[in-house]
Amino acid sequence: MKNLALCACLVFTCLIPLDLVSEDVPNTPAGLNAAGIKAYQQKDYAAFLAYEKRASALQPANPRFVYNVACGESLTGNAAEAVRLLNELTDRKFDLGAETDDDFAAIRKTPEWAVFQAKLAELRKPVVHSEVAFKLAESGLVATGIAVDSRTGDTYIGSVRERKIVRHAKSGQVLEFVQEGQDGFLAAGSLAIDSARQIIYASSSAVPFMRGYRKEDADKSGVFAFDLKSGKLLRKVFLAPDGKPHFLNALLIDRDGNVYVSDSLASGIYRLRKGADELEIFVPKDVFRASQGLSFSDDEKTMFVVDYSDGLWALDMASKERRHIDGPPDIWLAGLDGLSRAGNSFITVQIGVRPERVLRLNLDAKAQKIVSVDILEMSHPEYDGPIQGTIDGHFFYYVANSQLRLGNGETGVFAADQARPTVVLRLPL
Repeated sequence: MKNLALCACLVFTCLIPLDLVSEDVPNTPAGLNAAGIKAYQQKDYAAFLAYEKRASALQPANPRFVYNVACGESLTGNAAEAVRLLNELTDRKFDLGAETDDDFAAIRKTPEWAVFQAKLAELRKPVVHSEVAFKLAESGLVATGIAVDSRTGDTYIGSVRERKIVRHAKSGQVLEFVQEGQDGFLAAGSLAIDSARQIIYASSSAVPFMRGYRKEDADKSGVFAFDLKSGKLLRKVFLAPDGKPHFLNALLIDRDGNVYVSDSLASGIYRLRKGADELEIFVPKDVFRASQGLSFSDDEKTMFVVDYSDGLWALDMASKERRHIDGPPDIWLAGLDGLSRAGNSFITVQIGVRPERVLRLNLDAKAQKIVSVDILEMSHPEYDGPIQGTIDGHFFYYVANSQLRLGNGETGVFAADQARPTVVLRLPL
């Protein structure tokens, strides 16, 4: 059984044996799922199946429950229904690891399983529409942030492991724009360029596997501003220490030069006013669960926010009221990283699922709902942790291999022997 939080979705109806569902269990998807996992651990598979069916009935768009129902059907001898559910998920372009899940061991010799394997093989074929923009020969950068200077064509890459920012010039020349640990720079998160003022901003936080990590750096997170021409530090602002983990991430700059930054660990959004020397709370930490990418409407009256746990939101800049932007009922939009606006759509990288992919979210004319979702790229051979990107002209640039998996966020161990050069892809829009 895989307690998968992020993947495709399925709507189905079922008869639930209520005598297997305790009245003491909260009648919520999370409560029922927790009870189901407990039953699973006790090998009470009938109760596990009942709880997961109930959870899925309450939240049919959440695929973790669909997969767990498939596991329960297999464990209770219903091979046909188990594979039907797996096929439904595979049709929605998701591989949830059933091939190696012991919950399906008893049904792997059935005709239904053979059909599922054929569908899975088709799903795993790469969908590639991009070309390699360039590679950075230095291995082990663990690159996440990326920004393109539209005036020069230069691309800036932020390194988590090496605590620096690299500039790849349009000519192909590679320079260290911000050197390792310069001015107290920590692990790079995201980058954003204020073209009007010739400033590049970088979110930066301490992570245990960055070079020169010290225990006193734990939970330290801030925003750095560098002169775009010289790389000289203009200012740096850190969050006040509060004993809680923070990871300032996506950056957004308004026309007045104010900077907004999401906190992916504490879930809030901060604002750094033009010329200010402190970060102020713009959206408290209890509003979103895991704030990620940010983008503006044309009039900057609405901020669009990607929450890693449940997709796209619209936030009114004046009232701070938010509304969820729903999509088609058979689409699950959790696990999104980054948010780049392209006309009446958004480009984002979906990393909380397998296979990983780049999506275009197409909105209606009033940006009230997502009318369709296109997979622009999936299972690229260069993928090893694809991550948030940026748009320049008619292209989406993104790092294909962040290699974040090589760093241990608890012990600080980094598998340097497995690291390889960073690959930046250019995807036509």
